[in-house]
Amino acid sequence: MSIVEAEDRTALPPSIRVRLAGPRDCAALAALLDEPAHAREQVLAWLATPGTTLLVAQSEIGVLGVAVLLTRIMPKPDGGMHKVVEVDNLVVHPDQRGQRIGRRLLAAVVEWARQRRAAQVEVMVGDANRDARRFYEAFGFATTADRLVLAA
Repeated sequence: MSIVEAEDRTALPPSIRVRLAGPRDCAALAALLDEPAHAREQVLAWLATPGTTLLVAQSEIGVLGVAVLLTRIMPKPDGGMHKVVEVDNLVVHPDQRGQRIGRRLLAAVVEWARQRRAAQVEVMVGDANRDARRFYEAFGFATTADRLVLAA
């Protein structure tokens, strides 16, 4: 199944499609991010980084959203290794929210991960970000152990 087929499972007009981002999307993606002053450099860095993939939701009016994915090989509890895809960032243009574009992007992320034989898709969401937690949980994500961090 292709990314396009995965996106068709959600109830959205067919004019919205999900595709891989490229350098020509830099300005549109930078406009979606919170800090536009540094966003262009960030998008270019993501595009140039091995293991980082950007999927965009697009319609005839332009780029509506983006999912930034990090792919890495992680140890399994049994000592083996497996591929994990992390949703590092998922953003939908504020004017386009509530139209299931984020859900379509996330469906494409999961299909993209399956095509690459990833064992799981994960996302880190802070406790205070209740809307994001509800979004991912409604899609089927489950909370697991929290990470412990120490500032360096």
